[in-house]
Amino acid sequence: MIKILFVIILIVAAAATFYLTVYEKEGPLEEFGRKVDDSIEKMQYGEESTMEKAGRKLKETTDELQEDMKK
Repeated sequence: MIKILFVIILIVAAAATFYLTVYEKEGPLEEFGRKVDDSIEKMQYGEESTMEKAGRKLKETTDELQEDMKK
C-alpha cells in the first residue's frame, strides 16, 4: 500500500514539474517588453519579411560573436 502511494505521489510531482516548466505563460511585463521591442524594430527596419528579419538577426549575432572573440 505504501509503495503504491509513493508511486502516485511521485507521478503527481513529476506531472506538476512538467506542467510548471513547459506551460509557463508570459507575464504582463514580459508581454509589454516584447511588444516594445517589436515596435522599436519596426521603426528602425520597417516592415521586414520573416527571411529578412532572420538574416538580419543572424548577421547581428555573427558580428557580436566576432567582437567577443577579438577581446
